[in-house]
This record gives sequence, C-alpha cells and structure tokens, in this order.
Amino acid sequence: ATLPNYADVAAFLRVDPEKGLFFFDNSFRPVPLQQQYIGITEKKAVKRFQLMNEICYEKVLQCAGKNQVLIFCHSRAETAKTAKALRDLAVENDTIGHFLAPESATAEILKEESESASNPDLKELLEYGFAIHHAGMTRGDRNSVEDLYASRHIQVLCSTATLAWGVNLPAHTVIIKGTQMYNPEKGKWVELSPLDIMQMLGRAGRPGFDSEGEGIIITQHSELQYYLSLMNQQLPIESQLVAKLPDMLNAEIVLGGVGTVKDAAEWLTYTYLNVRMLQAPEMYGVSDPEGELEADPTLLSRRLDLAHAACLQLDRSKLVKYDRKSGALQAQALGRVASHYYVGHKSMATYNEYLKPTMSDIELFRLFSLSSEFQFIHVREEEKLELAKLAARVPIPIKESMDEPTAKVNVLLQAFISNLKLEGFALVADLTFIKQSAARLLRCLLDVALK
Repeated sequence: ATLPNYADVAAFLRVDPEKGLFFFDNSFRPVPLQQQYIGITEKKAVKRFQLMNEICYEKVLQCAGKNQVLIFCHSRAETAKTAKALRDLAVENDTIGHFLAPESATAEILKEESESASNPDLKELLEYGFAIHHAGMTRGDRNSVEDLYASRHIQVLCSTATLAWGVNLPAHTVIIKGTQMYNPEKGKWVELSPLDIMQMLGRAGRPGFDSEGEGIIITQHSELQYYLSLMNQQLPIESQLVAKLPDMLNAEIVLGGVGTVKDAAEWLTYTYLNVRMLQAPEMYGVSDPEGELEADPTLLSRRLDLAHAACLQLDRSKLVKYDRKSGALQAQALGRVASHYYVGHKSMATYNEYLKPTMSDIELFRLFSLSSEFQFIHVREEEKLELAKLAARVPIPIKESMDEPTAKVNVLLQAFISNLKLEGFALVADLTFIKQSAARLLRCLLDVALK
C-alpha cells in the first residue's frame, strides 16, 4: 500500500514480474479503514495547539471506555503535553470516570505500575488511564507501557512515530495530530512523509476485535487536498540519487569498479535512477523527452552528462584525478579516506583547504563545525539564551557569535564531550544528529592529517 510504483522497484531489482513480483493492496487489510480528515485554519501556534487538543479530546471521548486510542505526536515533548492536556480536559469536564472506572482492577494495576515508572510524566499520567511512549524513555518504561496497552489497561496512548514502525500495537482509533515534524537535517518543520502516514494509519483496527478501524488526520487546512490525493491517488516514489551521485561514484572508483567516465555511465544503468529516468525523463532534466528517447533509447548521453558532472565535482574536491581527454578516473588518498568514513566531497574539500600542519584546538573545533554534514543546522531564536549559557561553560573558547550555525555545532559538540545537560527539545535533536556524525568526521580529519 505504501509503494505505488512497485513495478519500477521490481525492474531495479531485476525481478521477473511474472514469477517473482508480489504486491499487497488494500484488499489484504484484515480490517477496513474509515478515514477522517480535519483541517485547521488557525494560524497562531498556541491557539492551534489548544484547538488540536480539543479536537483530540472530542474524538477520544467518543471511544472512552469502549475502545483504545493511539495518538501520534511529532516530538517527544509533545507526547507528554498532549496526554496531560487531554487528562486535564477530562478532569475539568468531569469525564475522567469514562476512561477508567475508579474502583476497577485496572485502576489498581495502573496505580501500582505508576509507582515503579521512572519517567515523571508517565508516573503522573498512568493512574488516569493515559500513557506516553517515545525513544527518550527507558527500555523498562517502554516495555511496561507496551504490555499495559496490549492488555487493554491503558485507554489513550500518545506516542511518536517510532512506535508505528517498531512495535505492533494496533488500536481501534488512530489520530495523527498535526502533519508537520521537525527535521534536524533540514533545520525546519517539514510535512510528514506519505510512508509515515500510511504506516501510522496501518495501526488502526485490531484484527479479530474490530469490524472497522478509524484513522483521523488533523492537519493545516491548506494541506487537506494534498493528503486526500496522497491517500487516494498515490504519488510514485522517485530516485534521490542525483544529489548524492558524486559521493556514491567516489566509493565505486575507490573500490576499482569504475575506471572511466564510460564505466560510470554503465554503472548508472544498474540504479533505480535509470529505471525512473526511462519512465519519467522530464522529472530528471531531460529537456525533450520524446525526441531524446527516440534518438537515444537508453539515454546514454544523459547518463554520460551526469557522470561527467559528478567526476568534475570530485576532481575539484581533489578526491579523484579526472583526465577529461581520455575520461580516465584515478582514486586519490583523500577519496579513499572519504569513502572509508562516508564523508561527503564538500566536507573533504573544506578539510583539504583549511587543515594546516599546526592547528590549535580552537581552529580544529571550528573546522569540524564547517563540515557540510551540518549545513542544515540553524540557530533558532528560542535557543540563543541556552546556547550562550553553554558557550560560557565549554572548555574551548568559541570566537563566533551565537547567531552563527557553526558556533552552535561547536558548542553542542563540546557539550556532548563534556557531558553537559541540555534543556530544549530541538537542541537535543540537533545534538543527537551532531554526535552521530562526530566520531567518523574526527577520525576522518585524523586520517587526512596522517596522509
């Protein structure tokens, strides 16, 4: 259901469509899904949040005492905020008894479990029949929430999307609360991917218990049309290779699989990009699709252009020696290091330019924070105060002002090494992103220095 153009993927994997291709559409769903789309026009963030909570509360109340509800939120902090807001609305409107009969065995079990929970938000919510689940909780807490939910003691579970992919916990009703999530790579809020939405809605309806599942999407009014068409017409999955082509090609050259530009063009025939380019040439920069496909049915000239452009970039970054006359390609020491540590050619060019035989710690940290891996990290208004506090505590001084993204990367790397505590959620997301790359980038710098 989540991959409309499965025939293209089969062609890419070289599967025989007669014998080896199996696809499962909605008719395989054990429980039919009833979908609701709710558009919100409110522009102000605080009011929008309140309105979404009120809508969630109404929907949750309809199921209270009858069916379990799973609410997907898009940040860890928001799971707790949403669960508390729903509980508060239930207490205010005196409907908390609908979720949990006060003298029941379930109430006793939840009271016991809440005492052993280590997450303070979970402790506070469990005895009301509400719970939260996200990757920031301890394994023990998550297991206990999963077990309590599976045994139907928890009525309302607010969770992040990780639950949809990792743990099979179906519910009668699934609510996707807002369709935007923060993406640290791009440094901004982005619309959820269609695959995530499908995966979350896939949790609605419990085989064997329900005659139908209910999926509710709450989104901006302006996005309603997009989600309706997405769920019903389904957009094909496109190739994303062009953006990463130089780095992929470098790895092939280092391995020795590609020795000339012609080899590179031949290597491209094995990619999903090639399959999609022949299907939808206009999507991939072929200016006159019909004319070109007639003159060049395998699009060889387009593949040669792509390979040539990628080789030029690698040559400029000194990762590969590219002889334009003969088309020969030769791996260089920098290229080997880059491919070994999965480091992009832009970062390697930066390191090559700024690495000097003698450098102070200040300069090294600065160079690290210039890596292109962090190009999407931005400084948000609400973080400046916390970043300034951290900058005063880290061991190696930072020259740039806290408005500079490089200063933020530098501070967070040092905060991670010095084991300093962070407060804001967005900073935690960025720190995780930086620390995932830190070890390999610094090892890479070391290797470049040694070579």
